[in-house]
Amino acid sequence: MGLSYVDDIPGGVLGLGGGALFAVLVVVAVLANGTPAQRAEFNKRVEEAVGALVAGVGRYVSGRELSGVPRSEATWWRAGAPLPDDEKTETPVDRLGVAAPVSLGKVSRGRGRRVVCVLTAPVRLLGSSLVGVWRVLRVWHRWPLAARALVRLVLFPLVWGWLRFPAETELALGAAAGAVVVAAVTSPAGFGWWKVSPAWTYGQVYGPGLWVAIRQILRVEESERRARWLSVPDDIDAADARIVLRLPASWVGAPGDVAAVERVVAERVPGQWESRWERTGAEHYAVWKPKPVPKPRPVLPDYVPWKSTGDPRSVFVGLAIEGDQVVDAVVQTKTATPHWGVAGDTGSGKSTVLYIPVVHGRQHGELIDVLDTKRNSLAAAEGFSGVRIHKTVRECISAFAEFLVSMTAAEAAAEKGADPALGRLLVPRTLVIDELPTLIKYAYTWWRYGLKGKGTPPFLDWLAIILLQGRSSNHRVVVGTQQFANAYFGGTMERAQIGTRIAVGQQDRVSWGVAFGQSTPLLGYDTAIPGRGAFSDKRKAPEADYLYVRELQPSYITPQVAELLAQCPQAPGWFDRGEMAPWITEEILTEVNAVAATAHFLPGGLFGPEATPSGVASAPHRGAVGGSPSSQHATAPRATGDATGGATAPAATPSSPAAPEESLPDTYSLAEAHARGILPWKAATVRTYFKRGAARGITPPDGITDGQTSFYSEEELTTWLTEWRRWQEQNPASGAKKQPAPAQPEEAAKQ
Repeated sequence: MGLSYVDDIPGGVLGLGGGALFAVLVVVAVLANGTPAQRAEFNKRVEEAVGALVAGVGRYVSGRELSGVPRSEATWWRAGAPLPDDEKTETPVDRLGVAAPVSLGKVSRGRGRRVVCVLTAPVRLLGSSLVGVWRVLRVWHRWPLAARALVRLVLFPLVWGWLRFPAETELALGAAAGAVVVAAVTSPAGFGWWKVSPAWTYGQVYGPGLWVAIRQILRVEESERRARWLSVPDDIDAADARIVLRLPASWVGAPGDVAAVERVVAERVPGQWESRWERTGAEHYAVWKPKPVPKPRPVLPDYVPWKSTGDPRSVFVGLAIEGDQVVDAVVQTKTATPHWGVAGDTGSGKSTVLYIPVVHGRQHGELIDVLDTKRNSLAAAEGFSGVRIHKTVRECISAFAEFLVSMTAAEAAAEKGADPALGRLLVPRTLVIDELPTLIKYAYTWWRYGLKGKGTPPFLDWLAIILLQGRSSNHRVVVGTQQFANAYFGGTMERAQIGTRIAVGQQDRVSWGVAFGQSTPLLGYDTAIPGRGAFSDKRKAPEADYLYVRELQPSYITPQVAELLAQCPQAPGWFDRGEMAPWITEEILTEVNAVAATAHFLPGGLFGPEATPSGVASAPHRGAVGGSPSSQHATAPRATGDATGGATAPAATPSSPAAPEESLPDTYSLAEAHARGILPWKAATVRTYFKRGAARGITPPDGITDGQTSFYSEEELTTWLTEWRRWQEQNPASGAKKQPAPAQPEEAAKQ
């Protein structure tokens, strides 16, 4: 009875058996009559056919695509998103990037449309049901594999039920169809009243595209399942979200390949991720986690009031950003690098910052000497006790020399066995130099053209000695400069003593590298804010091998300078009277002069001012004129000596102290001289002619240098040019062979 449907087949059981026997005989005949190669090929085809049949049955039963080419990444219990580059599910090219509007509210309709909707409800109900069923069937490839397998396998009991119990089966099918219609009607899109976007997970949306690219980098076979190698979280915004990638043990993972994987993750998964690669354990893998939300970057105020630290060796200069905090920027002058400085272009706010050490030093009893060749940079501090401002070149160099002698004498007074009375007189001193490069150029011009000196003057040697030895005697230097170049400080070792460096205003890459190092990244601070700059105190940056440079807003102390200085304790009388430090002895004067040639530059000396800015003259000091190691060949007009070897000034000569400040000529670099028409050639050509002229007996002008650029007076350049052209006229043949004809002044503009 159970096999009655077989009996309905023509021939019954014998018919089935006969057909099978006939098929076997055909196979035997083919194998018997074929060659070995043909039999092997036949066996191969039979094996492939059987394999394809078995694979097809397996895919059918498991719910997979019968073609073997997956169109989505659906798993057994989970619906899947379409795979990348699936032509049947991709958006038309002209619609890419066009966002479909999403509305979770009911569609607004007029009264007439509502009546029409009510009358056509039965028709629309059926249509909406069919459309809903079609939507479900259209995404068959995205059904979970279990659902697809169930639909496929249910066909067999349905066929059996149709044959055995047709009436019951029809009722069952009708009930199932009704359930489908009810489900379609009651779904959010059933009547078209609601418009919702697909609720895919992040793993479904981004996982397939991520795997397609990474699989090629890892060189994994296309047949490998993504679930084995890659895990993308359903919610990438979750705090514990992780993207995990298993790495094949055979994958070398060169730096370029690792960077490629990182780039794919960064470009194909939204958000910011940080990775960790594990290649040393039993299993190799990489994990990406969301980067912690960065704290808002602190913002410096545009104005910072000045405050006192209460510590003479800690100078508050403003506020700086360290990490995610705004902290006090303090210069520590008790360190191994006690001097500090500020760099910036003209008008950037250097002089404003230089008021800070003046006020801080005076509040703690220090004596301040200011070298201000601009004459008005620190005008607010002028006229107060304990502050001497030197404006002319002669005054600045004299104060420079006196500061060096004072430092050496303070060291001697602090030695063991020194006179205790001298030790009790010692007072800390600070030398504030505004516009150091300008001072150096003025001083060299004064030496070369005012004093008619030869060789290299000792001024930079004085600065170098002070920078190297000033800490032990409480003689410190604060420098304002356009750039922290070695040439302005006498050398690399001396410049290194400027421990804390501040840069204000716009900084070009060269100046930044000179101040903080070529490898230190530039800070993008807002240069439109007055005084905004950078601060470094020789600390290394966290987890980096360069200086820790922080954004800085210096204190704006200028309006308070006069009030604060008026509250400071009175300075010793000798300082306000313009006298030299009382701990300076005749022995120290002689000793320092012998090695640093300071005697003639001190107040009352041959090249020094008659008196310091206080207006009280100092008596001339004795001592022989010597030279520093770098100025052994430097010579200048000397004073006549008395019987004891002391230096005495002549009555009234252009170089005597009683004479007014020398009228110094303007000096020009070679480029400036060409631009002004003094020279008909550009700088490079002139330097070449200098060398050729020296070989022909035409001495190039001496000029002066600030350590980087040479400067010459118009008279020097004109004299050399005249001699050069005279030689050319006397040697026309030689000149024509060795060099082109010199350009005339009117032709200079064309070069």
